[in-house]
Amino acid sequence: MAEQLFLYGVYEIHVRPLELQGARWDAEYEIRHRDHAVQSWTTIGGDTGYDGAGEAIEAAHLRAVSDIDHGAGIPKPRTFP
Repeated sequence: MAEQLFLYGVYEIHVRPLELQGARWDAEYEIRHRDHAVQSWTTIGGDTGYDGAGEAIEAAHLRAVSDIDHGAGIPKPRTFP
């Protein structure tokens, strides 16, 4: 399965599934803003993984949205000298 792209506000969430042994799946996601990564590739799924690629992609998408909602990728203001 190919990489999936989701838009969330000004952010792009790139998700790609990772096939494990035994027909199990993990997924990894990256959050970008204006073609620059604001959060590098993060893998979810663990040792047991997910039953299908679609389930892994959906879980990664939801985790990325949660990261954005909780401050990941929000540019920090410049400090004053």
